Amino acid sequence: MAGLQELRFPEEKPLLRGQDATELESSDAFLLAADTDWKEHDIETPYGLLHVVIRGSPKGNRPAILTYHDVGLNHKLCFNTFFNFEDMQEITKHFVVCHVDAPGQQVGASQ
Repeated sequence: MAGLQELRFPEEKPLLRGQDATELESSDAFLLAADTDWKEHDIETPYGLLHVVIRGSPKGNRPAILTYHDVGLNHKLCFNTFFNFEDMQEITKHFVVCHVDAPGQQVGASQ
């Protein structure tokens, strides 16, 4: 059986404004939640401000996992235990994880 090869496919359009494909391809691989390989974005929509956290490097054709928390929670309360579980580390390093918090549910939101 042949070994696995990592293939690189340049992006036609960057996922985030202000970044080009070369910046994204040079980023490091997915790191543990305790590390700093995550970026936070606040996105204005007609329905309110969405807080988005992206963990991992969106490069090539790396698939994305999109999460949306349960009622009354945020991404940290709902998914940290799952994504920080030891067995998940091997899986999640092959994905970009995009957490979307509902308006007003992000950490530090006014009550």
